[in-house]
Amino acid sequence: MARTVEVSHRVWIGAPIATVRSQFADLYHHIDVNVHPKLRFEVLASEPTRARFTQVVKLLGFKQRDLFERTIDDDGSIHDVSVEGFNKGGSIDATFKSRQKEGRDGTDVNLTVKLPVPRLMGWLAPVLEKQVRREVTTALAEDKFDLEQRGYPAH
Repeated sequence: MARTVEVSHRVWIGAPIATVRSQFADLYHHIDVNVHPKLRFEVLASEPTRARFTQVVKLLGFKQRDLFERTIDDDGSIHDVSVEGFNKGGSIDATFKSRQKEGRDGTDVNLTVKLPVPRLMGWLAPVLEKQVRREVTTALAEDKFDLEQRGYPAH
């Protein structure tokens, strides 16, 4: 049985749920304004509820390239599954829920990343989990900045 590392992180973003969902799904926006400076994306196909793209990231000192297939559910949840590459079988899932905080409307975003641990390298799992947690926390902070400060167009 393959071992996986799973990391979840939640953040509240001071923007309407429709805008947050749209920004998270908008790969072209992420590329154009470089929302995540440590990630590189290339969109290969894009439809309203599906996409196919590559993502390059550096984890544990290794450049990792993956081909992802994305599906977007009716409720706006986003599911990215690596179908080819270093993290094949891994996934990134984002869910969204409207919530007020201190009298302001906003959106709770929960991001869960599941990555396979390379065969015979189970001893790396704690180190990988720590780095993934740091990267997920940073990525959500970058999306929060993009939505609250830079200003993604309202939808």
